[in-house]
Amino acid sequence: MIRIITFRPEEKFRKINLDNADIINVPLTKIIKIKIEENTIQNEYYDYVIFTSSIAVESFKEQIKNYKEFLNGKKLIAIGSKTAEYLGMECTVPDIQSSKGIIDVVSEGSKVLLVRSKNGNPYLVKKLKEKGSVKIINAYKSIVIYDNFESIYKKLKNEYFDAAIFTSSLIFKSYITIFSCYGNPLQILPKIVIAIGDKTARTMKRYNINPVVMDIPDVEHSVKKIIDISQKN
Repeated sequence: MIRIITFRPEEKFRKINLDNADIINVPLTKIIKIKIEENTIQNEYYDYVIFTSSIAVESFKEQIKNYKEFLNGKKLIAIGSKTAEYLGMECTVPDIQSSKGIIDVVSEGSKVLLVRSKNGNPYLVKKLKEKGSVKIINAYKSIVIYDNFESIYKKLKNEYFDAAIFTSSLIFKSYITIFSCYGNPLQILPKIVIAIGDKTARTMKRYNINPVVMDIPDVEHSVKKIIDISQKN
């Protein structure tokens, strides 16, 4: 049995049932939804509406009355297949399921409505503005949970886990901040470390951590990759 630790917010974690993997999620951040001012977008025209996460979709659906009517006739982009599932409408999922993939899909001169986290990637906004105009809807934000994680630190230090998955740059930075209270968080990382997305990987490399980089923003896909690596070793 391969023991894997993830650090996803409780609101984003979905249980994964695989026979040869024991997955423990330890939330380091908490999601807080932000009020969307519906009147600021209802009378505007957009070529594209982009959703960068399933939580962004959820917050948008909860707060925008007749959201399907609003989205009808617009080109919809979901950053990944899971986000597309939550959206439940015809949309484009980029071949590269990341900010870069979104940029490649959007046409020059487009007017974009970007629904995202307040902690979202500034690179995406910068590149979209180079192509046209962007209206940003911050549908939620993530905050660090300051709790007692000493028992988890000890398990990591004692090599209880075979692998760790970091789903965002923010979560990795939160890991560094929280576990620095107990010792050196870099020295207790498991042998297999997964980074979902280039931005997460770049952040980790600044700390001299060379993770396995996953292009598909899906935890189950990452777990299967860990199982594959473990079997080969």
